[in-house]
Amino acid sequence: MNPISCMAAVTQLSRVNLAEQVRDRLLREIMDREREPGARLNVDALGREYGVSATPIREALSALAATGLVQAEPFLGFSVAPAPEPGFLAQLYELRLRIEPWLAGLAARRADRSLLDALSATLDAMSPATREGPWSAHSAHADADARFHDAIALAAANEPARQALARLHVHLHVSRRYLAQPGGAEATAEEHRAVFRAIAAGDAERAEAAMARHLEASMERLAR
Repeated sequence: MNPISCMAAVTQLSRVNLAEQVRDRLLREIMDREREPGARLNVDALGREYGVSATPIREALSALAATGLVQAEPFLGFSVAPAPEPGFLAQLYELRLRIEPWLAGLAARRADRSLLDALSATLDAMSPATREGPWSAHSAHADADARFHDAIALAAANEPARQALARLHVHLHVSRRYLAQPGGAEATAEEHRAVFRAIAAGDAERAEAAMARHLEASMERLAR
């Protein structure tokens, strides 16, 4: 690569990294309610506040809009999306209850050492302590939770179902609601362990039931 091309590549990488940093900061502020639902997200004002140009701000806002945490409206710009309503979460869990127990059963039939190692690693990262505190602490739990459910969907070998769940950004929506009313960390940890034990035993029926119990209990906790 000639020097000019090398400089262009470094500039591009730096700009992308900057957009990711802006996105992560905005994500934290939204999840911790430093920016309330409905708050306007003015590109120029954010650029002055963060000390960056408009480009990484726009890229970060667009990335967050794809998750549902930010709204983009023609002629109005960006704003923080409303917090998930109970009705939305109920529908979300109704869909998950249709899909994820079935995926857990398929995963139990196909379980191998790589799946069990992947699930075990996420369980270690989902200790109750990681679910306490602000988003900077809770994000580790949310990420591990997402990886736990994705590993099961991957092992089930149904890619359309896996992609559908990923596009819902389930764990961001649930975490946003959870952070407003924390609790149930120990119960959540045990529910995940029950799913893991059923899959490790190759018991498809028990895996389906354990996943259903976990999702139903999670919805009940969020509805309180």
